[in-house]
Amino acid sequence: MDFITLLRRDHEKVSSLFKEIARGFGQPDAPERHDLFHRLKRELDLHAGVEDLHVYRVFQQAEVTRDDAHEAMEAHRKIKTLLDELDAASTYDHNWTAKFQELQKVVEAHVASEENEMFRKTEAIMTPHEAEELGGAVETAKEAISRHAATTEGGTPEQISV
Repeated sequence: MDFITLLRRDHEKVSSLFKEIARGFGQPDAPERHDLFHRLKRELDLHAGVEDLHVYRVFQQAEVTRDDAHEAMEAHRKIKTLLDELDAASTYDHNWTAKFQELQKVVEAHVASEENEMFRKTEAIMTPHEAEELGGAVETAKEAISRHAATTEGGTPEQISV
């Protein structure tokens, strides 16, 4: 599967989590909101890590996508900061909802930029076969990171000798 399809699936999953969390804003704080937020944080951390390690490296190498990759990495830094601030704050804090909504806006703008600008330039910098290979690297890295395994430069789990 090509990397764009994989990343779009991540975008859809994250969008769904944002909506699920926002639905609970009119209700008293509940453990489910904490659980959903931690799922969202895990998904965003995983997605950003894989993009930074694999996808943006490729995009940084091409003149036509270099600036897009730089902007995307900046967005990831801002998202990480907001996630850390939300994680450290109490969800009972009245500022939590406003900070969460700021995070949602930043993520939505980042996703729109990727899907409407960066992904459209893919054909200019790689073949369909290369996009498939990058998808394989993304998938392998996500699996390895999900298992908390160390990964090598190519995104595959390091061999552990016993």
